Amino acid sequence: MLAIAEGFDERPVPSLLRPGEDPAAVLAEPPGPPAVPLRVAARLRRRDLGAIAATIRRRCDELGIRVLTPLDRDWPERLSAQPLPPLVLFTRGDAAALRREPAVAIVGSRTPTPYGIDACATLAETLACAGAVIWSGLARGVDALAHRACVAAGTPTVAVLAGGLDAIYPAEHDTLAVEIAAGGGCLCSELPPGRRARRGHFVRRNRLLAAGPPAVLVIEASLASGALHTARFAAECATEVFALPGPWRSERSMGCHRLLAEGAQVVEDPGGLLQALGLGAGGSPAAALALVHSADEAALLALLAAGPRPSDLLRRESGLDAGPFLRALFGLEQRGAVGRLPGDLWRRT
Repeated sequence: MLAIAEGFDERPVPSLLRPGEDPAAVLAEPPGPPAVPLRVAARLRRRDLGAIAATIRRRCDELGIRVLTPLDRDWPERLSAQPLPPLVLFTRGDAAALRREPAVAIVGSRTPTPYGIDACATLAETLACAGAVIWSGLARGVDALAHRACVAAGTPTVAVLAGGLDAIYPAEHDTLAVEIAAGGGCLCSELPPGRRARRGHFVRRNRLLAAGPPAVLVIEASLASGALHTARFAAECATEVFALPGPWRSERSMGCHRLLAEGAQVVEDPGGLLQALGLGAGGSPAAALALVHSADEAALLALLAAGPRPSDLLRRESGLDAGPFLRALFGLEQRGAVGRLPGDLWRRT
């Protein structure tokens, strides 16, 4: 009832329920302006709040959606400790995944470059194989790559949506959403069924990604990216922020470089990220290989994702000096990640 009075608008109002306060007491003596906006004060006094709440619950039962409040045992306590905590969560799948740790949010560009795609796939696979629950927003690009890495590794993942769970957005990720719920993960949203996300709801959603897990990793983001909103919300919630550096000319890396200048921790390689998060290596051969890929090696692999390259062109495109370039290239060759073709061409294996 308090969440309905709050309104599920694009900008959340300050919490109507302080820690330890009884919701019934708030409804019995509703606050007014300036403590809450006038529209919220008016909704708090509506006589049909209970009827509206009952209707939403019935609709959720029909759709297999669970309604969580701070009184539920599966409620993620970290969300209640943020400056603008949610009053309710609508979930599908296993809500216990919301409380599982270790956990990391991965956010980034909806249109990543080949470098970002390779880095995201490698880092997400490494984290998933190490048992980390990855939170993301089920969007195109980095989000979908992160969720799919968890599904492939059999590790639960949390998808936080900006709209109601009865209509997955984007629609092409409907199958991925089913796989997330079936694999022990969780879909969650602040908005009830029937509510479609508007532009501001994505910013509202980002604060949940920032506060739910104890760490946030940003992989490719422009200066106008919503991923930067998530990172800055995270800083307000004492959530660790990590950012992946990229080519200095890349528009999609400018946001990450800005975060690094503001104090985010740099991601140099998957092994270093695991160490910073206090995690061990996963058990799969793919994860073991990922752990030893340095940032230089990841850059070479990303360039070779577009096809074979001669070594002189590969070095120029990577921007590496001769020594680091040769160490990275021959290190990849020794582990079978790249191979040499006639004519001094190199390709990914």
